[in-house]
Amino acid sequence: MVGARRWAVLLACVGVALALGVVAFSASARAPSFARSFLGTADSVAVVIGDMNGDRRADIVTADYNPESISVNLKGGGGRFTSKGYPVGGLARSLAIGDLNGDAKPDVVTANDSVDTSYTVSVLLNRGDGRLAGRHDYRVGKPAGVAIVDLNGDGKPELAIANDATNTVSVLRNRGDGSFLPGGAYAAGGRPVSVRSDDFNGDGRLDLATANADAGTVSVLLNQGDGNLRASHDYGAGRRPSSLAIGDLNGDRKPDLAIANFKGVSVLLNRGDGSIQPKRDYRTGGHPFSIVIGDLNGDGSPDLATPEPALSVLLNRGDGSFRPKLDYLPGPELYGWGSIAIGDLNGDRRLDLAVPIVNSRNGASALSLLITTPGLCNVQNVLRMTLSAANHTLSQINCRVGKVSHAYSKSIKRGRVISQKPGFGAVLRKGGKVDLVVSRGRQH
Repeated sequence: MVGARRWAVLLACVGVALALGVVAFSASARAPSFARSFLGTADSVAVVIGDMNGDRRADIVTADYNPESISVNLKGGGGRFTSKGYPVGGLARSLAIGDLNGDAKPDVVTANDSVDTSYTVSVLLNRGDGRLAGRHDYRVGKPAGVAIVDLNGDGKPELAIANDATNTVSVLRNRGDGSFLPGGAYAAGGRPVSVRSDDFNGDGRLDLATANADAGTVSVLLNQGDGNLRASHDYGAGRRPSSLAIGDLNGDRKPDLAIANFKGVSVLLNRGDGSIQPKRDYRTGGHPFSIVIGDLNGDGSPDLATPEPALSVLLNRGDGSFRPKLDYLPGPELYGWGSIAIGDLNGDRRLDLAVPIVNSRNGASALSLLITTPGLCNVQNVLRMTLSAANHTLSQINCRVGKVSHAYSKSIKRGRVISQKPGFGAVLRKGGKVDLVVSRGRQH
């Protein structure tokens, strides 16, 4: 069981990367604030964070659209990253890291799309210093998501693949040396696009869950005890779910589900016997494609973060319910577009975020690193809010309302904010002032 849980916390995939277990740094319920830095990438579509070379620094692995490859970005002194690319067997839609051959070094697995229907997963073993050996490809159905999980408890993790064309989850069995044999295939809901694992019923065996885009459900497949899976139980997960994350959201030591879907985020709490309660929905500002769970404000309760295309953070009230979203811009004229990863990037025991971004003007791509830095003012979008609501929103995140002026407006109701300076996404020192113009209503 200990070995099984070790594999569970290592898995990572497009839209999701778990990074629980970082020690909380305060009891404050104040919203998190972030400083920004950027890492150049080649059209990344997925990202994970982990120590690839054993130096106790967080490295970053990305799946890159152009060319069809992954990049291992090793962190060196001074916070700089050294990047090396490795080809994979197609467009990597998802990736995961975990020790596949028992050498205590994280290896990389990608789920590959292809124009010629030669769908594969690629396994790239770690040489021990963060460099990867040449890939080994395994034919599967049309893979959309992959997870590393020890289903049979032998200490040799399997690969679980969500196949969105065949509506199945397939399993590749580990020989023990990081090579794989075909395993079983199990029915899931319509078009599974994301797969995760945890022990949902407390029997000491890892189970699987998938987010099913066409069915609008999440499928939970419980472990029979020998690594084989029972028939799925499906639960409503909102319109077109695209990603799922797993974590104990209400403090009862039972893994719960958070789903990114077309309307926002759905949270499904675990009853403890492997069955799941009906969802509770939370709105975000767009259509998120991925989601992560982690304590971002240090109050001891895991929060939710999702890019959509700004980054939305939903703070946990402590009972598995969540406060209205706060938004963060990954960079000026830069918008998150699908994936997100969570982890401690600078060794300060606070959780940070990594988000692939694209420039809205010239299409240039990069990776935005949002480093948790308590006390900054991350300016929120307060347009069309009342003055009192704008003041409340800004004060949550260390900002203050500055000069307030008034002007007539044809389209914005009296008492609502017409404009703000600086605009949404600016990063200021603690107590930074945001000047507002408030509508007088129509001029008669």
